[in-house]
Formats: sequence, C-alpha cells, structure tokens
Amino acid sequence: SITHPVAVEINNRKRLLTKLIEPINQRLLAVSIADPVAQEEATSVGGISGVQPLKIKPESDVFRLSFVDFVSYAVTEEMYAQSSDEQVSEGEWLRIYSKSFFLDFVSKTTWATSEFPGPLVHFQINTLDHTIDIVTSKPPEIVRV
Repeated sequence: SITHPVAVEINNRKRLLTKLIEPINQRLLAVSIADPVAQEEATSVGGISGVQPLKIKPESDVFRLSFVDFVSYAVTEEMYAQSSDEQVSEGEWLRIYSKSFFLDFVSKTTWATSEFPGPLVHFQINTLDHTIDIVTSKPPEIVRV
C-alpha cells in the first residue's frame, strides 16, 4: 500500500512534472519528479489563450524515487498513456498495481519470478508529461530532495 509519508505527500499534490529519469547503473533507476510553478505571464498555446505554462524552478519541491534491483521499466509520453478497468491499482500520482498489463508483460518476457528476485510489484509514477512504469521486487526509496 502507499502509506510512506513522502508518497502520501506526493499523492496529495495538484500537479507534478518529470524532472529526471536516470539509470544510475545496471541495477539502480532513479526518477525525480517536481511540483512545478505556474508562470505569472499568461500566453496562448494551440489557440487557447490565458495559458500559464508550468516550469520546474529552483523553489519547486522535488522528490526522488530510487529503485534498486529493478527488473524492467518503461516511459510513456503522457498523451499516449491509457488505463483499463482490467487493471487493479491504488494511489494517484504514485500507484501500486496488483494486476496490470505491464506486470503480465514483464512476467512473460523475462525470467524474473517470485522465487528470484522475489514477488514482483508494478509501481507507476504519473506526471503531467510522462507515465513511468517500474517492475521490481523491492519497494523504492522515496525522499524529498
């Protein structure tokens, strides 16, 4: 379940952007997300006026999720992400899936099993610009940077 105090704080945010996705080495994936600041000056985008672009600024709250010994990850541009009633999850910006297409895919296309490296869990990080899916047997370390 998503009860980690920083995860609860993240899930209570109104908006988040992906700041950085970095595979540190072969066994560690770090994802940084940030609470963006709305630009004061409104502009027009795609024929819509009064739009205030969101930017990650030095004063933005930043959170880092580190996945040690992950099995697989995928990044999807937000506009192409979709959900399904056939999947079961809890959480909002940060989700844990007990049943998902990505978890099925990883189970069918890798030799990772519940015996090694251990029971697989699908974590998902949702931001306004990306959906990041991670399958691992260990929960991430979640910190405010």
